[in-house]
Amino acid sequence: MLTGKSILSAIALSAIVTGAPVNSQGFDPRQPCSLIIGNADEATLDQVGAWIFGYLAASESTVRPISRDNLNVIIRNLGKRCVKDQTASLLELVGGDKASGEAGKTAPGSESDARTLLMRFFDPGEDLVALTGSLLPKPEDVRAVYRDPLASKMIKTYAAALKPGVKFGPKPEHDDLYMVYTTTGKLAAGDLVLDEFPGGYKQIVQYFKADVPIVRFKFVKKGETLGLAFDGLVYVNDHWVILPKPWRSLDQ
Repeated sequence: MLTGKSILSAIALSAIVTGAPVNSQGFDPRQPCSLIIGNADEATLDQVGAWIFGYLAASESTVRPISRDNLNVIIRNLGKRCVKDQTASLLELVGGDKASGEAGKTAPGSESDARTLLMRFFDPGEDLVALTGSLLPKPEDVRAVYRDPLASKMIKTYAAALKPGVKFGPKPEHDDLYMVYTTTGKLAAGDLVLDEFPGGYKQIVQYFKADVPIVRFKFVKKGETLGLAFDGLVYVNDHWVILPKPWRSLDQ
């Protein structure tokens, strides 16, 4: 049985770098995730992380740098999902409905996952205060994405601006979503997609700490690209949070 302790042990093992060669025990992505990562050795965890990066790149056209920090993040997120459903295979947890063939599943942190979340704001029966509240960041979310001193300044800014009860959503005339999905790694690398984000991001890309999905979106009229704009929807710590306008905290 997979436990929180064994997940932490696996993560700690993933972070160890030794001078001696390590033989991988290997894995089958069709096996239950608990069998793969519960007692995995360092080399196997690295292979799992690299496999996930490659799978996502192939299925979503999302390429992320493979680094020790990013491998640790992706293994940690996988471990959290596996604790919730220990019988799910690696394919099911990473690939959603593409891998398992089950309708209604979407890979967490994927472009389709972000779109599904944001389209909920158009549902007249949705509680927008509760939905917005689910996206409000905790200090650990900010620190997982941004380095200090910017992270500490952002935490202070959001504590004042993003208080419980705040909400956002489309105006009555809006009936569609315009969305740009990329990663913080691509923004930091100066990819052309950076031009799709507010200019202030060019001032803060050096503070990105990990390579994670990030979304800029607008509530618009169908067929238009101008509307009510938002930025900084980020997938981190196994959930989506809103970290808007980070550059505004630079001068605090």
